[in-house]
Amino acid sequence: MTTHTITKGFDLRLAGAPGRTLADAPEPPLVCLETVEFPGIKPKVLVKEGDTVATGQPIFLDKIDREIVFCSPVTGVVKAIEYGARRFLQRVVIENASANGGTESFAPMPKADGDRAALRQALKNAGLWHLFVQRPLGKMARGEAAPAAIFVNGMDTAPLAADPAFATAGRKAALQRGIDVLRQLTDGVIYLSLRAAGSDQSDLRDLRGVEIHDFAGPHPAGLVGTHISRIQPLKTGEVAWTLRAQDVARIGEWAETGRYPAHIVVAFGGSEAPANGYFRTRHGAPVTALNGGRPLAGDIRVIDGNVLHGRAIAPDGALGFRATSIAVIAEGTDKRDLFGWALPQPGRLSFHRSVMSWLKPRNEYTVDARLHGGHRPIVNIGAWEAVMPLDIYPTYLCRAIQCGDLDEAIKLGLLEVTEEDVALCTFVDPCKIDVGEVIRNGLDLFEKEG
Repeated sequence: MTTHTITKGFDLRLAGAPGRTLADAPEPPLVCLETVEFPGIKPKVLVKEGDTVATGQPIFLDKIDREIVFCSPVTGVVKAIEYGARRFLQRVVIENASANGGTESFAPMPKADGDRAALRQALKNAGLWHLFVQRPLGKMARGEAAPAAIFVNGMDTAPLAADPAFATAGRKAALQRGIDVLRQLTDGVIYLSLRAAGSDQSDLRDLRGVEIHDFAGPHPAGLVGTHISRIQPLKTGEVAWTLRAQDVARIGEWAETGRYPAHIVVAFGGSEAPANGYFRTRHGAPVTALNGGRPLAGDIRVIDGNVLHGRAIAPDGALGFRATSIAVIAEGTDKRDLFGWALPQPGRLSFHRSVMSWLKPRNEYTVDARLHGGHRPIVNIGAWEAVMPLDIYPTYLCRAIQCGDLDEAIKLGLLEVTEEDVALCTFVDPCKIDVGEVIRNGLDLFEKEG
């Protein structure tokens, strides 16, 4: 076992960390399957309004690879199918029969046995293929090539993020079965990354068939991009697949029981969250299910993911297929600070020492969603590099992308990062540049021209 110590980075100690308690959320009356979570797919709906569907039944497929399907997390009736511009499927809403005392039925699942090609097809047909995220690009795995390695992330250092070890506690059999499935998908090594000196990790540390690496240090020590750069950097033409520990448990549950794993464990936290803790619910359930079915009110921002790299959703929005945490913070609409930056502001969270909070740091800070300034051109003061543990120069990389110089961007490390790897750069940037958006534009350009 190897321990990697990350020195560059910054921890955001935010108020409202999820409490280490796990409860079952009430059955949601409706669930919603959305396509926004899966960029790059071309969905084709397989049901119509009024159809009765079973848990695990395919609802829509990806026309790029028609074996990849997206399944219903409940048994019920299709209530609505919503399209956007150019008839692009946006969401499918399903009424949950279990919420009204109905009996849940399960669609038959393909078997997990067979050779590598058969196993890949079974995962696609079971609605679980989109758990695999491919590096480079940071999108759902494509192509027939086997990955050079598979990275399983068993830690998360992002603010208000779920602890994967706690979320998968007591599921050792499913985790081991999931690892056994992954072993059939690659000839390379399966790496498991864990927090050094972390708690509740016995189930993960006892897994067979994995190579464990410990990571210590501030965020982004818990990101898979950091793990890849320290463990096995990818060579030209190589790809790696990444999953989280809870994803492995879901694959193992499917392989063990032959049923669709519709339930997920979600950490609910944030300064404006009415209840902090971990909840077991169905993917696609509304956020209100984490609050006992009661609506979330007030001037708030609800984030599917963490506050650095997450997706803002409506207060009654649906949990994504890969959701592990929901953060609720203040929006800050119409809120103004007297004299703004001219005051020392000892109680404000900041990376920069121009704000005097560094003299007496707090254990936790309450933040809102305001930018505290306007967008400006890039000014290279070294702030991005100070929180970037990867061996790249993010400032020059972004400039190359903005200039459309793809060859130079690749040389500067474009294929080593995704949006989450540079999210901390966005937070510390005084120019208010969305670095993740720039990186995504560069990766999309590479995918288009590659």
